[in-house]
Amino acid sequence: MYRNMSGNEWERLNSVNIGVSVEESQEFYRTWADSYNKDCEKLGYTGPKKVATRVSELFSECERENIRILDVGAGTGLVAMELKKLGFECIHALEPSESMLLEAMKAGLYKKYFKEFLTESPTTIPAGSYDIITGCGIYGDDAHVPCEALLEMIRLIKPGGYIVLATRNELVQNNETYKHLEPLMDNIETNGKWKKVSRDVFPRFNLKKDGIMWCYQVL
Repeated sequence: MYRNMSGNEWERLNSVNIGVSVEESQEFYRTWADSYNKDCEKLGYTGPKKVATRVSELFSECERENIRILDVGAGTGLVAMELKKLGFECIHALEPSESMLLEAMKAGLYKKYFKEFLTESPTTIPAGSYDIITGCGIYGDDAHVPCEALLEMIRLIKPGGYIVLATRNELVQNNETYKHLEPLMDNIETNGKWKKVSRDVFPRFNLKKDGIMWCYQVL
């Protein structure tokens, strides 16, 4: 059903997924897993490369091999593919879809795999385990990562580490759930848990959709 999608089909899919349940969302990714990478390439999905490039700007080349990264909503590993090109090796995946993770495993993209949802509740991962969290496209129309999961991301990062996130800009402007995302980010900063390093809007996150990317440093 989701294979060989044209640009118009992708846009339509973004619309019809509004209001889907978690179970429906997971079935959607199970069906899409084996063609996901090819479809994203065909549709000009630039988000993973943008995220990896931003992460690379935070560390010198000689540091990158030992930087511990958790890629949340890892999917088939598109962000990890780009990170590895830039010299990052210690990358772990957190992803609830077994089918998507299996695709990443086939390519040997991660050192460790966590099949878990990311919410405001603690994952099984110990606090302060990582230097960086990446998340690209983890915010969707529904049945995706809640805004409050930012607090769990912060728990997982060492003091001084970073969180780099990217999604479609229209989501944080128009989606009723994600209208609250940036106000929550600001509130977390006001409470002294992290500080904003950068906020960038960029063209063609996918298709003709602009992207937005944030980088925060955990305090």
